[in-house]
Amino acid sequence: MPSFLGDSVNCTPALQLLRQQYPEAKIYLLIRDIANVFHSDPSLHCIADKRHKAKLPGVIDLIKTLRQTPFDACILMTNRFVDAFIAKMAGIPIRIGYKMEMRGPLLTHGLKMDRNRHYINRYAYLANVLCNNSHKSLPPVSIDFDQDKKFLTGRSGLKIGLCILSKHKLTRHYPPEKTAQVIVQLDSAVDEAHYFMLGSPVETNEAEAVVKLSQQQGVQTIESLAGKTTIGELVDIVASLDLLITVDSAVLHVAGAAKTPVVALHSKGTSPFSLICPKNAIIKVVHSRGGYIFDNDQVLDLEPEDIVAAALKLLKRA
Repeated sequence: MPSFLGDSVNCTPALQLLRQQYPEAKIYLLIRDIANVFHSDPSLHCIADKRHKAKLPGVIDLIKTLRQTPFDACILMTNRFVDAFIAKMAGIPIRIGYKMEMRGPLLTHGLKMDRNRHYINRYAYLANVLCNNSHKSLPPVSIDFDQDKKFLTGRSGLKIGLCILSKHKLTRHYPPEKTAQVIVQLDSAVDEAHYFMLGSPVETNEAEAVVKLSQQQGVQTIESLAGKTTIGELVDIVASLDLLITVDSAVLHVAGAAKTPVVALHSKGTSPFSLICPKNAIIKVVHSRGGYIFDNDQVLDLEPEDIVAAALKLLKRA
């Protein structure tokens, strides 16, 4: 499986194709904890990928672990050479993946990468090979979540989440000052709302800065949950929101899978946004006005009033 949460969410249509084709099969996911939203799914068996903590020893241990189970096939959702090497050394007879990083000889079914294809479709193409290419329709992106856990109980009014990533994300980081402007303007336009800053532990400082700036401008119903939730809890929180405002991030894809209305902030990203934009989502995309020259500045041209206008349209629809 991919190394990150958002990419793993985008693999769910591929997993559904396998379930449809082989309802009696046991499906194992080799996955990092940071990407694992599948703990609660009894139909999937998760193997922890801990190679990032121990490079070469981790590869050797993983090969030994995989050899203990007589796997019939392996689908490589990643494009790394070492992953194909591990599958080969583990003795898995069918190895499906894209012919990247000169790993074609290690694969039994090597596909040519089409970089113009949406990421969700890329993953589904691989799974469909194991299904003898018998499927034509793409299942929706979906994940298990529990809105009954009510992580957000005790907060009245609308529940609005925001994710701006850390400043180290450069082109995708939305500044805390502008985020606070969005919150202040939005709060003046709705009757009652509670705001939640979402993110990983590395985004704690930015999230807390937004909370402080918003409170200084009169919005007290705001708190930071960045770095304070497990991945499962984060999924449940996003599924419980009335609206999410986010840059290109993992929670963007979680919101798409959970059918949470989302305002997506698009500037310069790591991939063309058309290839990563969530499918089947209740979404409005706000594009940077593009008035800057340097890539890292493009996000500054996402104006708060444009974001608020998109948010209000989605809230009215809801």
